[in-house]
Amino acid sequence: MRLDQLLKHFSYESVQGSHDLIITDICYHSGKVKRGSLFVCIKGQYTDGHDYIMDAVKAGAFAVVVDESCMVNVRWECFIYTEHGKVRVHELVRNYGMAVIGVKDTRQALAQISAAFYDYPAKKLKIIGITGTKGKTTTAFLTAGILKEAGYKTGMVGTIWTYNGKDVKKAGHTTPESSDLQRELAQMVSNGCVCCVMEVSSQGIKMQRVEGIFFDIGVFLNIEPDHIGPGEHASFAEYLYCKSRLLRQCQAGIVNRDDRNTEKILFGHTCDIETFSVLGENGVDAPGQKADIVAERITFSMKEGRLYSHFFTDGKEEFLLQMPGIFNVSNALAAILVARHFKIAQDVVKDALQRQTVPGRCENVRISDKFVFLVDYAHNEMSLRNLLGTLRGFDPGRLVVIFGCGGNRSKLRRGRMGETAGRLADFTILTSDNPRWEDPELILDDIESGIKGTRGAYIRIADRRAAVAYAFDHAREGDIIVLAGKGHEDYQEIGGVRYPMEDKELVKKAAEGRGR
Repeated sequence: MRLDQLLKHFSYESVQGSHDLIITDICYHSGKVKRGSLFVCIKGQYTDGHDYIMDAVKAGAFAVVVDESCMVNVRWECFIYTEHGKVRVHELVRNYGMAVIGVKDTRQALAQISAAFYDYPAKKLKIIGITGTKGKTTTAFLTAGILKEAGYKTGMVGTIWTYNGKDVKKAGHTTPESSDLQRELAQMVSNGCVCCVMEVSSQGIKMQRVEGIFFDIGVFLNIEPDHIGPGEHASFAEYLYCKSRLLRQCQAGIVNRDDRNTEKILFGHTCDIETFSVLGENGVDAPGQKADIVAERITFSMKEGRLYSHFFTDGKEEFLLQMPGIFNVSNALAAILVARHFKIAQDVVKDALQRQTVPGRCENVRISDKFVFLVDYAHNEMSLRNLLGTLRGFDPGRLVVIFGCGGNRSKLRRGRMGETAGRLADFTILTSDNPRWEDPELILDDIESGIKGTRGAYIRIADRRAAVAYAFDHAREGDIIVLAGKGHEDYQEIGGVRYPMEDKELVKKAAEGRGR
């Protein structure tokens, strides 16, 4: 696309250089720039794209988009100031034939430019956006499973992977950067998809990754204090505000009436609202009022080493899930409401829900007939509490949990998760998650400070492989053991390096040669 065509589709403050350049790609990472790229300088937690302008230029970028506040005129000459020095704008224009575009907000510009470059693919799809502290991935899989069962070719964007109607790609962010997202949506359109189910993280909203996308349906599941700290959200109020923005960016909103913050989430919404509930007329948000869909007669069962949830809606419709927990029943209700917008037959919905499983979400690793070993993504206090509370309902011989906490993430969750495990589990094995740039032992200290205030028995084994092996070697008949925190992830991040590691494989390897 010619640069002058792109310029018509977003707001900018200034342009220096040629307008008739042919732009072949949109990039925000200098390492991916090729000849003809437009490089957009965005700021991350640790790096600033403005520091890599010359790298992008040398790689063949034709144009660069910069924050107007970084451009300063000194003695009639314009410079782009970065942390590592300054770049002369006239040299970029004269020596490299580039265009330099100044904008007020480079993240917003990246979203607008990318949408225009890929010809607004979101407008050509039915897009369902799902947000919540927990349950986004499960709800996305349930929803996409129903749509596919009903014959709708459906793409997915989320924590586990991106599916464009043809290829599956491992996910980086839950909600990709805007240029990556728009490219994937365009690929979905090209591959014949008519729907897209997207997990929308609060960070994705805050960082304007979904800027300019109008969702046909927005789903709010729940919210608890989480993702608060450096590089995430400054406060719970900001976190809540970011979640609420989805309901100002969609046509129809599907909302969990049971969440105690629902009224705050709904403040300022601009969409039609439908609600779901597992609490019925005892709902937290609106006692005495009936939601649009309510789960009744909820029961849980264990059969042939598998855990099931069983419930009714509308007094007569019966549903079965291969996933335990009232929170998964709640997720299923959201998916059922989405299906109603597509007028999908109830039998199709039931069949799809009964068959659907989700990688790393209460996933049963079948290694023994004597005990159950689950892998789950629960990585905050809310999800761990719900998970352990649910598994308690199966009356296990012992409930054993293995977990850690991620480094360079909210420290508030660590002590709370320790306390939750100490109260709800019979035995806890504290181990390493993704320590990132932090000392794993110091992270365990923070978790231990919470579990020490309970009577729960525990042990510290920082090495995750050794922790899983210990749990297997000490398993007893009737136990439910859950390895929590990483779920589907196939790596462990230490010091900025991702080393291959998959929880499900750790469990299988622990079982090899032990005769269980």
